[in-house]
Amino acid sequence: MRGGLERWKRGVGSRGARNAIAYALEGTCDAHLSSTTGAESLETYSAASDSAVTRFIVDNGAITTDQLNAGGLRVWLSGYDPITGEERGQQRLSPDADLLLDGTLNHPKSYSLAALLHPELADEFEALQDRLRERILLTWQTELNARRGHGGLIREEITRIEVVELQHRRSRALDPHIHRSFYVCQAGLGADSGTAMAARDSAVSVR
Repeated sequence: MRGGLERWKRGVGSRGARNAIAYALEGTCDAHLSSTTGAESLETYSAASDSAVTRFIVDNGAITTDQLNAGGLRVWLSGYDPITGEERGQQRLSPDADLLLDGTLNHPKSYSLAALLHPELADEFEALQDRLRERILLTWQTELNARRGHGGLIREEITRIEVVELQHRRSRALDPHIHRSFYVCQAGLGADSGTAMAARDSAVSVR
């Protein structure tokens, strides 16, 4: 992982959620994202509506997956279950509220160049990333913790986390650079409380 986990903020008018959806579904790395007007953001969102990302659910050491389209991703980022629509914890809507945690699975660019030249190496490289992703997600479920209560003073272990994987093929400079990003949902399932937690009441955090 490069640089640990970064925090995305909700931003004014939930701008953070709009940017996160665009970043996930436009298929480019963040060097290509620029400030856009509301109309341009809406057009981008509509164009990406047929795209989907994979959601990984880690529940007590077991990993399952499903697909989220743009609408499902928006619901997920907003702190609701994308399948049932159930609210997960009391939402904090201020611009400085954490929207998600973001991590990058990074490798030397030489790996990407080798994968472009040799299809067999490309297959092995993808399989390596899959194995690393599984190990990372299982580690996060045990090593991250949940905060709840006033000021997040109560910390507890997490039994369930949800992560969306983004697969990128280029670097910010447009060089071949195969890497993956992970959105970690702020709603987790605490071992002690037994309830889904998010936003103001509690949130996923680094120990």
